[in-house]
Amino acid sequence: MTRVFHGSRRAFMLFMGTALVGGGSACGLSGTGGRGIVFRMGLRTALAPGAAQVGELTTDTGWSVRLTSARMVLGPIYLFENPSPLQARTRGVFKSLLNALVPTAHAHDGDFFSGGTVLGEWDREVVFDLLAGGEAQVLGRSPGIAGRARSFSLLLQPPSRALGDEAASLQGHSMLLAGTAFRGEARVPFRVALDFPPPVELQRVDFVPIDADLDDDGLFVVEARPHQWFEGAHFDRLTLPADGSPVDITPETQVHRALSVNVRRFTAFSGAWEPEKAG
Repeated sequence: MTRVFHGSRRAFMLFMGTALVGGGSACGLSGTGGRGIVFRMGLRTALAPGAAQVGELTTDTGWSVRLTSARMVLGPIYLFENPSPLQARTRGVFKSLLNALVPTAHAHDGDFFSGGTVLGEWDREVVFDLLAGGEAQVLGRSPGIAGRARSFSLLLQPPSRALGDEAASLQGHSMLLAGTAFRGEARVPFRVALDFPPPVELQRVDFVPIDADLDDDGLFVVEARPHQWFEGAHFDRLTLPADGSPVDITPETQVHRALSVNVRRFTAFSGAWEPEKAG
């Protein structure tokens, strides 16, 4: 992990943490500012439309994809009070990514990250197995402010030393995917590694739209949506090894470029609030 990475990540977390603490303290966590809460944060993979299990999807280019392994590093995660400007599509062109890093935070009328007050956070990175299936992977308990969260952002990054042996399977990469793409008689087994090094503005997935009434003891689930990641991918442009082994999708290929862009779009993830079940 480079010195640049340490600096970028520290700056991001400092700015975001300041927004959460500053936003809450500005109103004393009461009245219009909301009260302090603790809730759980979790991860899971969304089913593609019409799919029977996670990791199966059909692309807009007509390929059926079946993932056999899929791991990634993600986090920190921050939940905001303001709706996503990308969802509304009424604000015209975005402010530059660099300007989005300016740490201006106020509980009522701030424009930090264009998201207003940070209402909740998970301030660490985690290794996520996208094909684990079943119930959401609960990361732990997160501090926050009661209120309606309308968007969230997360960071994609290389594994840090803090993850230890948990990240060994990623071999230093931000994401590793393997599987097979099918179309007609064509069959393309593949492997792909994605890396999201600094600067931090190129690691962020910003302004994912949500509608979550945060309160104590509920669960906020971030859902990865790999069926969105392969949009525009043309597997027929890959050159297959003569021995039939999986093709390594390298950065100069069209499929790699499509994945690299799509994974950082606000459509690559979604989020949902699940209140604590009674009884």
